[in-house]
Amino acid sequence: MALSQIIGHDKTMARLKSLLVSQRVPPALLFTGPEGVGKFLAAKEFARALTCLHKPPEEPAPEKSLFDSPSEPATHHSPLATHNSDDACGVCASCLQIDSGAHPDVRIIDTAFQAALLDEDESRNLKVDTIREVCRYANQTSILSSRKVFIIRDAGAMVQQAQNAILKTLEEPPPGTVLILTVSRKNALLATIISRCYAIDFTALPRAALERLLEAQGQTLDDAAALSSVSQGSLKTAGDLRRLSERLKGGARFDRMGAFKMAASLPKDSHRARHEVVTLLDLLLAGTRDRWAGAAGCAKKPLSALVTTLLALRRMTAQNVSYNLILETALLESEKLGILPENVIKASRLVGQ
Repeated sequence: MALSQIIGHDKTMARLKSLLVSQRVPPALLFTGPEGVGKFLAAKEFARALTCLHKPPEEPAPEKSLFDSPSEPATHHSPLATHNSDDACGVCASCLQIDSGAHPDVRIIDTAFQAALLDEDESRNLKVDTIREVCRYANQTSILSSRKVFIIRDAGAMVQQAQNAILKTLEEPPPGTVLILTVSRKNALLATIISRCYAIDFTALPRAALERLLEAQGQTLDDAAALSSVSQGSLKTAGDLRRLSERLKGGARFDRMGAFKMAASLPKDSHRARHEVVTLLDLLLAGTRDRWAGAAGCAKKPLSALVTTLLALRRMTAQNVSYNLILETALLESEKLGILPENVIKASRLVGQ
């Protein structure tokens, strides 16, 4: 994989490549955009390109004199002879160690990293002790590459103390250090962090690009088209809905009692429970809006009311409201109009009739 192989974000990849070519990479970058559209993948591939050993040197080439050859060919000793300057080679020791997760100069900071670092169970938030350790690492000398890269995945998970702790490193980054923060909700970060980062914005994946990605994962043409139509340009959402469709195929049908059973089966982990509830709410919203588009006259009114209700319930997922109650209410209100996850997925040809 390389930056040039990431699909659906051509303009964004062009911006990243221009930074590499100019050799003026900001010390702190903020990758923002919807969940599941490729921010982390892009961050990882950008880190690969930054640390690639077949890249041109950091310093600009010395000016030539009148006596130098005007078109001296690159030799096998020259990095320019083996690779372009706007992407990683994919074959050097640095690139291969990123694939294995063993690169000494590239660290991915997430809740799994934190659990291993602090020798504790994985939690939902990134703690201040974790970020302080990142700042300590940032001041160490690189081992394999000329740069050290830290990818803080889902930076919005940092508690406020942790966000305050990273400010100094963002303000005065150690030489050769690049921090890449990925976030789905920019308002989860302090304004002072946002102002100190170079923003790279990602949008939802185009439907055609999402279909190609799903086909590459083994989905049939019909299933890929159906999934992409209800996934709001998110590969992660498409995967969640695919797993939901398998549950429906297995007999987990939805009726009035099914609403309570479904709510009772939510994961105990609050983060996973919220994600599952939001996914189902988005699916119901997609089905309601499709029905509204095909309705006429007074038939639109109850559908409009349902959209309003579902949007209100979706907002409640960010508040201190029971996810079980939100899901039960959504399913029961939707059931009154015959709009349930099973029906929406069937309409998208995900479940055989």
